[in-house]
Amino acid sequence: MHLFAFVDRVVTDIITPALDRRFAVTRVSLLCQETELGLAYDIAGVCRSQQLPVEVVTVPPDNQPLALRQRLSELLHGPLCLNLSAASPVQAALAFELARQRQLPVMALDHRRDRLIWLSGGEQQPLRSGSDIADGLALEDYFALYGCRLRGTRYRLWQRDLRLETLAAGLAARAATHPHELTLLNRLCNELDARQFSRRLLPRSEHFLRHWLQQSGMVMFDNIGHLRCNDAPARLFLSGGWLEIWLLSLVARMAPHLPVSDAAVGVKVSHRGVENEYDVAILCNNQLFLVECKTTAPASLGQHGIGLDNLFKLDSAARLGGLDAQAMLVSLYPPTVSEYSRAKGQGIATLAGEALLQADDTLRRWLLGRLD
Repeated sequence: MHLFAFVDRVVTDIITPALDRRFAVTRVSLLCQETELGLAYDIAGVCRSQQLPVEVVTVPPDNQPLALRQRLSELLHGPLCLNLSAASPVQAALAFELARQRQLPVMALDHRRDRLIWLSGGEQQPLRSGSDIADGLALEDYFALYGCRLRGTRYRLWQRDLRLETLAAGLAARAATHPHELTLLNRLCNELDARQFSRRLLPRSEHFLRHWLQQSGMVMFDNIGHLRCNDAPARLFLSGGWLEIWLLSLVARMAPHLPVSDAAVGVKVSHRGVENEYDVAILCNNQLFLVECKTTAPASLGQHGIGLDNLFKLDSAARLGGLDAQAMLVSLYPPTVSEYSRAKGQGIATLAGEALLQADDTLRRWLLGRLD
């Protein structure tokens, strides 16, 4: 089947039908105005990475409807399917009218749920309206749609370390009720002297933390209690990376039951010279979910707070290059009332404090779009 798709903005819905083998798409044509050629070429690159023949075709702008209709009339011939998911209102109206006259199938996708909607001619197609589109995007492909380049990841869904995940789960279980211990660990690993030992002593009263560290095999202590990490990965893990790995392990556990196609920790992305790193990135139902993790202590004496600056940075990172990402801030300490209101206003989910004990359920509902 030849799939025609408009490119007036970037959403995954433009090409996900082409990646669903049930549609048997053998060729893709991307229709765009000249002003959107950059977007179209980025999308074409993803098609080529999937071994899909693709062409980019320019069409007249919306303010020339007669010329646009004439151009569509020339293009829309033969067995094909038209995807209006990213069409402008003018493009959608003219293309739908023409497709109905020629009895061509026309589709759109429910963007948030990645569900198929037949607008016309779907009766003879293999999938019915409401069907879930098969999930085949990897993080590299998703970011490439938005002109971003994935430069690296630290820990991937299919390259897991079960020992690290077990250690992370032990710290996570403790974090919900004793967050100060994990904040102390963060500080010890980040405030080092010339010998790379912690400047602070691990207090003798921290029995759990001392025992856990000794059992982990990740550190050594000098005679008076200064801590030194065995290597850089151990330091990264103990200074907060454990939270990211633990969250990814929860995603891995639920992945067989959810449309998760990819996930990673320490995701480095560049866009037009701007570098960004995401603690955790998840692709579920062809949508991007970004998580920022914080294990440092809040400034407030009441042991509440996630930082308004962290919310601002997360919101900006989730919009890099026009990314249409859902965002969540995970913290050892609950937000203040004003921070919670700001997060809600920005559409940022929060998982903090004792709520970490329900992290599995919260993550699942968030990925399914059911988190209040």
